[in-house]
Amino acid sequence: MAESESVSAEKAAWRARFRALREAMPAEARAAASQGIVERVRDLPEVEAAGTVHLFWPLPFEVDLRPLAESLRQRGVVVALPVVVGDRALVHRRYLGTTALARGRWGLMQPPPGAPPVGPRSIDVVLVPALAVGRDGSRLGYGGGFYDTFLAQTPALRVGVVFADALVNAVPSASHDARLDVVVTEAETVRVGA
Repeated sequence: MAESESVSAEKAAWRARFRALREAMPAEARAAASQGIVERVRDLPEVEAAGTVHLFWPLPFEVDLRPLAESLRQRGVVVALPVVVGDRALVHRRYLGTTALARGRWGLMQPPPGAPPVGPRSIDVVLVPALAVGRDGSRLGYGGGFYDTFLAQTPALRVGVVFADALVNAVPSASHDARLDVVVTEAETVRVGA
C-alpha cells in the first residue's frame, strides 16, 4: 500500500472512531462543553483584538459556536461564515444574524448569496472544525479538503475547536494537511509549539 493510501485508510478509521465518540456524547454534556469552549475562545487575545473572525455554523454533534457568533457581531466584529461553492471550494460571507441564514449544501446554515463577501486575506482568526486534533497542530477534518484549501489562502490565526476527548497527541496527516496554531477544548487552550 502506498503511503498516501495508508494515511487515507488510517484517517478513515480515526474518523469513524471520533464520529462515534462525538455522537455518543449526551446533549447536556455537549452543550456545557460548547459553552466552555466559547468562553475560552472569547478570552484569546487574538480574538479580543480581531476585526474579522471566521467560524462555522454547527451541524448536530459539533461544537456550538452560535453564542460566540452573536457576541462577536454585537461587539462590531465582522463574523464570516463559509459557503460551499464547489469541490474543495468555499467562499466566505458576512453573518448578519440568525434570520439572515439559508440552508445550503449538506444542510449547513449559511449566509445567502446577497450577504457581503469576506475575503480570506481580511480574516484575522479562523475557528476550524475538526473530528479530532493533535497537540502538535495536526487536524483530522471530514475528508473534503475544504479547510485545507481555504487555510492555504489566508494568513489568519488557525484555531481548532473540539471537545476534550477529541484532543490527542497527534492525528494521521499528510503533507498537504493544514496545521493549527491553537487548539481550544472546554478543558484547556493549547498553543502549538509553545
